[in-house]
Amino acid sequence: MHARGLLATVSIVGAMGGCAAGGGDPSEEPPDEEQPLDLTVDSLDIAHGALRVSATMVDGAADVSVRLGGDCEHREVGGGLSTLSTLVWSLGDNDVAESIRCGLVVRARVRDGARYVHKVAELAVTVDVAAREMENAEDGPQLQTVTASETGVSVVFSPVTRSARLTTGDSILEAAPAESEEEGIAADDDTGRFDVPRIDFARSVLRERPLYLDGSSFATSLSVGGRSLQGEPQELDGQEGDPQEEPLENPEETAAEEP
Repeated sequence: MHARGLLATVSIVGAMGGCAAGGGDPSEEPPDEEQPLDLTVDSLDIAHGALRVSATMVDGAADVSVRLGGDCEHREVGGGLSTLSTLVWSLGDNDVAESIRCGLVVRARVRDGARYVHKVAELAVTVDVAAREMENAEDGPQLQTVTASETGVSVVFSPVTRSARLTTGDSILEAAPAESEEEGIAADDDTGRFDVPRIDFARSVLRERPLYLDGSSFATSLSVGGRSLQGEPQELDGQEGDPQEEPLENPEETAAEEP
């Protein structure tokens, strides 16, 4: 009986010693170190109703996540594929709407010797609106300013009638008087500010639906990491740019001029 009690005591002491030698709580391990990620956005386009971001990374990773940034909840958004040097990521309308307010953060988990580090790149998301000059009347509303706000995207036009309504495709919006201190323009009866909900703006971009106001239309766009969705403007025929081929002469006229 005494031998059994002694054996039990030795077993308990041995188990406690094993726990102490095993180290601390794994949850108390220091988090992965963060380093800057060298990332360049190469192109933006729309594919299957989503915004597709193509980027190049230097010493990136296949283990990548894209999250909301800023003061927002840093939840993951969209989905895609990545390698050590490339990233292709797609964002739906709700993700685009949130990124307008929060921006985006790309996190790549990279192995550095015996440990992992997180390489991080922050991508600013900016909005843009442009008049479709060929379709708009000269005396119609003129775009003044475009700014992201807490409630959405604020777009200011002048002149605007009191009965004017801005159509986004999802909503019909009334004008609110522009505040000169915020907008930097004179707040008169001809100026109107429209607060477009972020989800409306995102869908306008992804579905390529312009905004309409008093018979005039305005195209929406955005940029991610300094790269615009519309890219470089294409040169039209007759404008300065790539050399244009000279028109061929009419063979019949040429033959008639020959002696």
